[in-house]
Amino acid sequence: MIPNLIDGGTIRTYILKRLFLLIPVLLGITFITFALIKALPGDPVLSLKEAPYVDSARAIGCSDTRIIIGHILPNCLPLSFVMLGLKLGGYILTESALSFLGLGAQPPLPTWGSMISINRAYILSAPWMVIFAGVAILITAFCLNIMGDALRDKTDYTGK
Repeated sequence: MIPNLIDGGTIRTYILKRLFLLIPVLLGITFITFALIKALPGDPVLSLKEAPYVDSARAIGCSDTRIIIGHILPNCLPLSFVMLGLKLGGYILTESALSFLGLGAQPPLPTWGSMISINRAYILSAPWMVIFAGVAILITAFCLNIMGDALRDKTDYTGK
């Protein structure tokens, strides 16, 4: 009974130490990301609000809801898709870097960053263990960026 309490107390202390180290990092990333994402749609909406086609829609009597849904939102979506692809790729890179440093998800949870961190001891004898995880991170971030660009091309009607 007593060894179980000691082990439980040790484990709780270890988890709390890690948790107090992880919370400021996650809060910092969250606040910075929230500020960037919050500011993103504001600029295009402000410029589109004064576009000639919005003035024309107001002149023929369209409601504000119709102007937002029919004119402003379709012109903001392409930029949002590109930024979504860039941000998701950046989030994957951030999570991988934090996991590599030991500040991300803890070892029972497999992440690409922790795979690279654990397997870096074997880089000379088995380099593929590190290379495959690194290439997976690279390909995922690159594909998310390309998907954002493709969605922008499909939804952007300004050049057509």
